Amino acid sequence: MCLLSLLFMVYSIHAIAGSKHHKTKTKGVVYSMTALYVNPPNNDETFIGIIFRESQRKYKLPKDANPQYLDLLKESEKKHIPVLVERVKEESDVIVSVKKP
Repeated sequence: MCLLSLLFMVYSIHAIAGSKHHKTKTKGVVYSMTALYVNPPNNDETFIGIIFRESQRKYKLPKDANPQYLDLLKESEKKHIPVLVERVKEESDVIVSVKKP
């Protein structure tokens, strides 16, 4: 009986330890926001500044980001329509993706 308990415990520990290696990639935070102002790209900066109606913060879109992201943000600014803005975490001001809702 003691041997059976030991085998069960070893199997359980192995199963738990094995699951740590197969974590799924967690998505960042995504908010529906409407662009209020998209700063024109500046040659000496690595980011494009974006201001949204829903926030008092200034967000950054990397210049090397997908060009479609900037197009969607400009469309949001012009037509006053929301877009889905993804950041890695809540505290970050760097935009990692922009999509239509």
